[in-house]
Amino acid sequence: MISFLLMIILFPVYSAINPLIVKESALKNHPSVLAAMEKFRAREEAIRGAKGSFDTKIISDYKRQTKDDYRNTVSRSFLVKPFPVANSKIYVGSEQISNGSGRFSPVYNTGNPSTTGQPGNYSVLGVQLSLWKNLFLDPNRAALKNAKYDAKIAEAEKMLTELDIERLSQLSYWEWLTAKKIKGVYEELLKNGETRNEFLTARSKKGDIAQIVVTENEQYIASRKGALQVALERSTRSEYALSLFFRDENGAPIIPNPNDEFEDYPSDLTSFLQNLDMNSDIDDLIKKRPDLVSLQLNMQKSEVDLEVARQDLKPQIDLTTEYFQRTEANPNMPRDYLMVMAQVSIPIERNLGQGNIASAQARRMVAQNEMSLGQQAYKAEILSLRKAIQLRLEQVTQAQLEYQKAKELVVSENYKFKTGGGNLFLVNLREQAQASAEETFHEARLNFMDAFLSYKALVSLKN
Repeated sequence: MISFLLMIILFPVYSAINPLIVKESALKNHPSVLAAMEKFRAREEAIRGAKGSFDTKIISDYKRQTKDDYRNTVSRSFLVKPFPVANSKIYVGSEQISNGSGRFSPVYNTGNPSTTGQPGNYSVLGVQLSLWKNLFLDPNRAALKNAKYDAKIAEAEKMLTELDIERLSQLSYWEWLTAKKIKGVYEELLKNGETRNEFLTARSKKGDIAQIVVTENEQYIASRKGALQVALERSTRSEYALSLFFRDENGAPIIPNPNDEFEDYPSDLTSFLQNLDMNSDIDDLIKKRPDLVSLQLNMQKSEVDLEVARQDLKPQIDLTTEYFQRTEANPNMPRDYLMVMAQVSIPIERNLGQGNIASAQARRMVAQNEMSLGQQAYKAEILSLRKAIQLRLEQVTQAQLEYQKAKELVVSENYKFKTGGGNLFLVNLREQAQASAEETFHEARLNFMDAFLSYKALVSLKN
């Protein structure tokens, strides 16, 4: 009993390769999925970086005047907190003013609006905000908005990548399976020709048939070997293509073994359509489709850029209010005072604003056109695939019927040939036709899966 359990642990039960296993492996380990996740994470972290524009800071400055008899020194240290409202900030700190000569320096010598020219230490509380330009939107707030849009775009792109990988991984499985089956078709066709050649060679040596019959059959064998080489190449390429999605726990590609068990096509392909929504409202799908959501977000980003550009034509009126309070008693000096300052900047030439606005408007128009085209293309693809699925299902039915009839003809022609009523040319012709019909049948099923998976990816929504 213990040895049996050890065998289960050391040698886990083998599961046949199937589309679900390949899909789950790809979603977990495919580099495109991992890259999309990291891109989304990077965009989320970029939001935090944009919020850093409103981080609290410590700002200090030091000024010293040495001209003439004045030895004026001004040092300021503040704790500054910007806010995402009216381009405002609040700061609190201290200002120290000294005059080594005992003579007071005039205010303009300090270059600082809060300095009175009177020595002393002051506690300072200040508020600054914009009253016109940058009142409702400034570059820092715009950067934060766009960072949030970028994160949503990255999330949509991650969802779209997952949908694409789901589709491509499953389609690569069915391509591998189809190539495997077509290779088997031409292996069997060649085997039949070689077996017949042995029979014909033996009869030729006995003098029952002419050597030209053997030569003719060898020509057919050469043709079948060439067809098999083409099928082998396709099968090899499909194995490596599947390995890009079928990966181990470390993410390394796994090339399927020719002897691996696998899931075959179901006998009735309509089973794939049982849970597929073929009548959903396209306008509702458009609102949730990841790539179309990204286009809508790009449109909103362009609106933000346009509004920022419009700020360049507005007069700038910034208001600063500072409250000063002395930290030491001085009967000759006021205990505290309030200073109010307005800074005004009016653009005279308008090249900056008009140029930025025109550029932003052009980018907005690009975003509008891309969104319009994306919605139209999506709708056209949905409608065409709904019809294509049904048509390709009918093609599978017809290809299967053709294959069945071709098999019946081969059986009949082989019987006639063995009983002396047929000829080698017709036998080979019937076998070639059967192989071609079987290949067409397998290709028709693959084409159906392509349409089915493409449509499913278009209407599926990731959470």
